[in-house]
Amino acid sequence: MSQFEKTYIGKGTQVKDLNIIRVSISKETLEEIFNDHMVGYEGKEYLVFEVASLKEPDQYGKTHTAYISKKVVGPKNGKTSKAKS
Repeated sequence: MSQFEKTYIGKGTQVKDLNIIRVSISKETLEEIFNDHMVGYEGKEYLVFEVASLKEPDQYGKTHTAYISKKVVGPKNGKTSKAKS
């Protein structure tokens, strides 16, 4: 089973009466993304991220979260192995 590591990059809200999510991402987070999370394809670099709705709004009224999802290679049986002493 594939596992994914999520790097949360920002939060947002739905624009009233539209099917648009407005997301805020800090400059520091953007700089980290440009250094560590860009995806190369056919000689260009892309930012690939996902936006998901929260189960309930957070304390600031944000209804959505944005994150970068990266596939993590793990053991085939889904269990972590411990080194024997």
